Amino acid sequence: MTAEPMPPVRTTHVWHAPAGNWCYDLWGRHGRTVVLIPPVLFDRTMWWPAAADLRPHATVLAVDLPGHGQSAPRERYDPDELVDDLAFLIHSLDLRQAPVVVGHGSSGSLADLFAARYATHAVVTVDAPVDAAIRPRELRSYLAGLHLDALPPRYRDLVTPSQDSGLLAAYADCMVPVRPAAPAGPAGRPARLAVHSRPPSAPRLPGTGAVAVPWRHEIYDVDGRFAHLTDVTRFVHDIRTLL
Repeated sequence: MTAEPMPPVRTTHVWHAPAGNWCYDLWGRHGRTVVLIPPVLFDRTMWWPAAADLRPHATVLAVDLPGHGQSAPRERYDPDELVDDLAFLIHSLDLRQAPVVVGHGSSGSLADLFAARYATHAVVTVDAPVDAAIRPRELRSYLAGLHLDALPPRYRDLVTPSQDSGLLAAYADCMVPVRPAAPAGPAGRPARLAVHSRPPSAPRLPGTGAVAVPWRHEIYDVDGRFAHLTDVTRFVHDIRTLL
């Protein structure tokens, strides 16, 4: 008797949006959804280790932002349009529970904007910039600030940045910090978690201003700016506490 083949742990899909296709990976189809957004110039593969460990506990969705990885480029990258597309993508999968939305680095503002516009259970930023005046910088300095050399060797092949300085500049509006006073949507006010590899050097942590829900800050005390890879176990645990 031949055993039934096991379904793949990760499946890759394409969603057709009016302005261009989105490519995404999906793990599982049960429990609350965790949406993983990579930073500008990086693709969804950087989330694979954490997503695989989250699979038994949630439906995990990791996307390529438009113009990145296998998602189609666009004439413009408007943050409102991007989060609208992301909301429609989630809806198209018939995922009814409000998601946990995770943005890494320069995409932390997109995660926060999503929470301001749509029902969101929790919003998480990972090593997001703390400077309120964040704007795209010269490509070399942008990448140098992420300290790619501190990545665990076994994960370095998953974190390969684009060298497209034009794409970095095109995402300028997507990197402006969002500080909504009262997130919209029937889910009410989402929990807010900021994960930091190292204590931020800025005098004020993100989310400590006049917002409806304060941020919870977790300092991993690890090198680099990819806390979700440097300490996968702790990151997965922290996400699970939000489910």
